[in-house]
Amino acid sequence: MTVALGRVVVPSGTVVLACGGFVDQWADLGEPLSVRAMRAADEGGAHLQDWLVEVVAVPAGPGALTVTARTRPGTYEKIDTISMLDIDLGLPWSAVSAGEEPVVLGDLPVDPSGMVIGDAVALDSWVGFLPKARSIDGLADLRVWGRGDQEAWAHFGGQSFSGFRTARLRGWLDLPVEVAYERAAAINRWAAARGHYAHMASVDLHSHHHLGWRAGWQDPLGVGVIEVAGCPILCVGWAPSELQRFKAGRSFGQVYPLTLEHVAGRALLRWSISPTTAEV
Repeated sequence: MTVALGRVVVPSGTVVLACGGFVDQWADLGEPLSVRAMRAADEGGAHLQDWLVEVVAVPAGPGALTVTARTRPGTYEKIDTISMLDIDLGLPWSAVSAGEEPVVLGDLPVDPSGMVIGDAVALDSWVGFLPKARSIDGLADLRVWGRGDQEAWAHFGGQSFSGFRTARLRGWLDLPVEVAYERAAAINRWAAARGHYAHMASVDLHSHHHLGWRAGWQDPLGVGVIEVAGCPILCVGWAPSELQRFKAGRSFGQVYPLTLEHVAGRALLRWSISPTTAEV
């Protein structure tokens, strides 16, 4: 089945599909992501890797770019999951290749922290998690979970984070950061005194990484759109059960091909992540 995931806009003319765990590390390793990505796009597109950070960067036309996915049944539970991801680049095929065959750009692993799709320049402003975690708006979310959570919910209250990915989570959204940490400390003291999970309450600062994950709560595929530096950025996550299939990562060759594809005269970036027989 083919599903529309959302749209992104890329004023820089370069769209990036990135592993989400270390998007904000590029400048610390050398040149900013935008500099490297736009140079790669000028040459027709390429896979880029520096230490643990990986992206593929390709040229894109003006206007909104549509991102779609093909889905398959989950490996370990009855859910749908993404098996192929396409980004319509808003360009004619002739703008990326003189031939008719697909152009191989490299490969990417499935990042347990999710994937990010958007404008190369906008992603220079991305705020991730450790070691640079900070709130972009002075707010945070507080989750209460783990052994003894139902007793804690009855005692402290909080709201249910209803969604496909948050069935057993309660807490509070959009608290001032200081209030969130104080409330979490109080709940954890209470939990430890009763022999429950000692870290029952956890604080999620409003980083782009967290807000991207939160944007996918209501989506069965874990997909949501947030704004970064004035641009819509599409964030893609996988269910915990599916991540078990991808846990080997690049270190063990568990990577999936990226190609430029000619579809009805237009250029698409395609990431094919269907499982192999060995993986299933």
